[in-house]
Amino acid sequence: MIRADFLPLARPHIGPDEIAAVTEVLNSGMLTTGPKTAEFEREFAKYLNADGGIYTVALNSCTSGLYLALLARGIGAGDEVIVPTWTFAASAHVVEWSGASPVLCDINEDTLNIDVQMAESLITKRTKAIMPVHIAGYPCDMDAIEALAKKFGLFVVEDAAHAAGTKYKGKKIGNFSDVTVFSFYATKNLAMGEGGLAASNDERLIEEIRKLSYFGINKEAFKRYEKRGTWFYDIESIGYKCNLDSIHAALGLVQLRKLDASNERRRAIAKAYQDGLSNRISLIAAAEAGKHFHTYHLFPILIPQSINRDTLIDALRDRNIGTSVHFRPLHMHSHYKGRFPAERFPAAERVFPRVLSLPMFPSMTDEDIAYVITNINELVGS
Repeated sequence: MIRADFLPLARPHIGPDEIAAVTEVLNSGMLTTGPKTAEFEREFAKYLNADGGIYTVALNSCTSGLYLALLARGIGAGDEVIVPTWTFAASAHVVEWSGASPVLCDINEDTLNIDVQMAESLITKRTKAIMPVHIAGYPCDMDAIEALAKKFGLFVVEDAAHAAGTKYKGKKIGNFSDVTVFSFYATKNLAMGEGGLAASNDERLIEEIRKLSYFGINKEAFKRYEKRGTWFYDIESIGYKCNLDSIHAALGLVQLRKLDASNERRRAIAKAYQDGLSNRISLIAAAEAGKHFHTYHLFPILIPQSINRDTLIDALRDRNIGTSVHFRPLHMHSHYKGRFPAERFPAAERVFPRVLSLPMFPSMTDEDIAYVITNINELVGS
């Protein structure tokens, strides 16, 4: 029997605590960047590393964080940045915004994460940085990336848009590279509608990103609205408008307190999928070999080659199940196609026609999960 309501691909886990937190900010009169934003930065830094040594700056998006990180490092015209083809447009667009050139790299077929061996083959004297992307919440091989960066003197900026709470070798993503940037978009594991955060053990780098995020101003200009503040400020360089406001930060603080529990629920849903789906379905990044703690922002699968994915998506939609595709590789898009021929990406080319993301969000019920499994298995076969 077809269920009456539509089961979406994703749904934010919002409750009365989030509503109360936002109401508190609205009543406070301090709606822009202020104490709540600073509190969120501190609490997220503690979440990443309770022992300290991590510095953070909250921003209006992950995209802003990636862009400002490149600028803060001085990456620009004439430089190259290696980016996996399997990612959202933001990862490569920020490189072009900076004036540098993105160099697209193929992926590991089993994980959808960047192929580090191929990345090494793409390094030239112009290569200044590499941007690993932790697809779906599964961590990249950070040992291999760190070794590559050390060998060639590369700046590492992690796109951790999918990876809030993800761990590699027991340590949370955010503790490994020069800078890590998270997303708090509406569908993410920590959801505040819009928002992002850059984290690093380099305090000067974070403060440079902070300055760039608000018009190049040399201090916390928002304190001018407080009793202890002053009207005076100095603009030291060109800057942008990428700061995070207090309303979103208040949402983020509540979501942060729920993050580990939400991630555990995602992992339980993933286990149910893994146990229940037809063995005609191939699982991606299913094996956690001790050093990988997957947080399942997404649950992508590979369907059999004999099945047309678009037909399957339509059939599932008819049964009130929402799905999507993450991602159409960048080299397939018109903007990049001419520069990056398909033969350079054999793994991505093989995987793309078969990949499909299933519903994944913490408030899914056991009945929801069973309904997805039953219908996938019926349509795919056993």
